[in-house]
Amino acid sequence: MTARVDGMHTNIVRDSITKAPRDGRRAPAVTDANLSTEPPLEAPWTVPFAECVFALVDCEMTGLDPNLDALLEVAVARVVGGVVVERFATLLQTDVPIAAAAGALHGIDGAALVGAPMFADVAVRLEAMLAGAVPVMHGTDLDVRFLDRAFAAAGSTRRVGPGLDTLRLARRALHSRRYSLSSLCASLDLAPVRWHRAAEDVRALHGLFNRICESLAPVNALDLWQVRAAEGRVLVRDVIAGALVAAMGSSRPVRLVFRTPGHAEREMVARVLWFRAPHVGLAPVGTALVPAILRADRVLRVSG
Repeated sequence: MTARVDGMHTNIVRDSITKAPRDGRRAPAVTDANLSTEPPLEAPWTVPFAECVFALVDCEMTGLDPNLDALLEVAVARVVGGVVVERFATLLQTDVPIAAAAGALHGIDGAALVGAPMFADVAVRLEAMLAGAVPVMHGTDLDVRFLDRAFAAAGSTRRVGPGLDTLRLARRALHSRRYSLSSLCASLDLAPVRWHRAAEDVRALHGLFNRICESLAPVNALDLWQVRAAEGRVLVRDVIAGALVAAMGSSRPVRLVFRTPGHAEREMVARVLWFRAPHVGLAPVGTALVPAILRADRVLRVSG
């Protein structure tokens, strides 16, 4: 008899985009082509995790349409080894009117923008904050479109992607009823002073990203990119696949920490019987336990 681990086939519902649309206008369809493009096998993606620079980014806008709306605020924090080493945040001047729904969400109005720089005035500074770093955002594909368009309008060749999305990472690593940034941070006691302001959201994102990395124990940024939860495909991280192959057939058990949909982290001590991606056959330690089959992309950590 072989048992499948609970929740193996449970579907994960995608969060909807929470940026506010203009009154009476449907939000345009967005994609994450830049963020989901496979990163190059070079620095910073292949740098050991503790030495890699991550650029945590958040933006606020006048509305949802990158072709008609504009950035109002941007914040970036450079993080190395889980510690913020540099921050930059600014409001941005624009002639584009702020949609009522967007203004109600972030509270930014025309008076707040008096004296603020234009995007072109800070483009070089933002380029420096992103240089040599892996971008990290929370489900903010729309932010990438706005930033890329703003950089292009400023005459810069800088583009934001590829990058990491903590929405996808959290869906694999953390158990939560909802996966919005506010819901996750509230459950982890990481809530900022105020939501929907770029600098505060980046502070919350920093705590969330650290918690995710504690769960996944990545070897580098590329390892994190391979966590593709709720994306319609199954990809087993190279580091997990390597550990399972190394343990396969051995009489010595390994400790697996895994999470299936609807459940918190669980631990199993077992011998690896076989591994045929994406599934792994396990013989849990204990005479009362039957062999189990687990989808290996749901394994968070493996240790001997």
